[in-house]
Amino acid sequence: MKITKLLLQLFLVSIVLTSCSSEDKIVEVSREAYDNGIIISSEGNFGAKDGSISFLDSSIKESENFVYAGVNGALLGGLIQSITFTDTEAYIILNDVNTIVVVDRVSFKKKGQITTGFNTPRYMTVLGSKGYVTNWGATDNESDDFVAIVDLNSLKVEGKIDVELGPEQILNKDNKLYVSHKGAYGSNNIISIIDLNDNNSISTVTVKDKPDEIAFDGSGNLIVLSEGKAAYTGDETLGAISKVNIANKTVEEIVFPEGVHPSLMTLDNNNLYYSIGAKVYKMGVNDSSLPASEIITVDLFTDESKGAYILFYGMGVKEGRLYALNTSFVSTSEVQVFNLSDNKKVKSFEVGVGASKIYFN
Repeated sequence: MKITKLLLQLFLVSIVLTSCSSEDKIVEVSREAYDNGIIISSEGNFGAKDGSISFLDSSIKESENFVYAGVNGALLGGLIQSITFTDTEAYIILNDVNTIVVVDRVSFKKKGQITTGFNTPRYMTVLGSKGYVTNWGATDNESDDFVAIVDLNSLKVEGKIDVELGPEQILNKDNKLYVSHKGAYGSNNIISIIDLNDNNSISTVTVKDKPDEIAFDGSGNLIVLSEGKAAYTGDETLGAISKVNIANKTVEEIVFPEGVHPSLMTLDNNNLYYSIGAKVYKMGVNDSSLPASEIITVDLFTDESKGAYILFYGMGVKEGRLYALNTSFVSTSEVQVFNLSDNKKVKSFEVGVGASKIYFN
């Protein structure tokens, strides 16, 4: 089994390195445990079903690509939308094949999968023995969106909660679910609050258009990043950072200037980091105005072999470091590591095609 794993990893690494200059090559280290480090999920090239997972150790000295394939001897077989971690498992959502693959959180050995009950699944939160998964539904139907209820013991979908258009990120707190509604293939402007203690009753809070990233601050407020509708839609609207008091559902907003559309957001120690284009901005969660300038600019690919569609596509912050994904959808992507003490880049590593999410395992 170890020989098979090694051969597969060498083959996959050779694929990665064919598109790289020699100075960019990294030495991968095969390991048995993937905790105490950083997990990077890569969507793959849409339609190719080649999503992959990479690992970077916490010392940022060692990395390994194609973790799932190396451990299990097979590709995941889909586009990785997101991963949800519990103490013992990781749930990998493949949204183009309506599947969740369950692996051991540390070894990444496959433990099972769920292949029915989803329709374009997006994100998941876990509460006890239940998983709650947002689903966009069919592309031609704006009223079939739902949150699937998964029994994590049987790995079966046991029910669903119908919700409004475009459920995206989902969190839980005090037996309630909080769902941002970006709007799927259209647009929406609400946060749904699903009360699991009250027969899954739903209330909503209105924010600016296309809310996506959500997180709880240290005071228990829900912080929401709304991108706003882009100019190409013909109906451009404003983006905002909203603070929702979940007790009384009041909203405080900091609105972005016209034509400015934020995307990524992450919170760390009540500091809020968000992106506009390739630039990263930092502010306190209690600040009343936007920062005047960026702290970091991510170096995006300029090599034509990386394709015309290059994005700063994912971000994470932990223990004084910011991790940024420089993403290509036709070739290998890159994770760039910045020290937040001086906001300077200290390292970069190659990761999979379409790198999109950063997790701390």
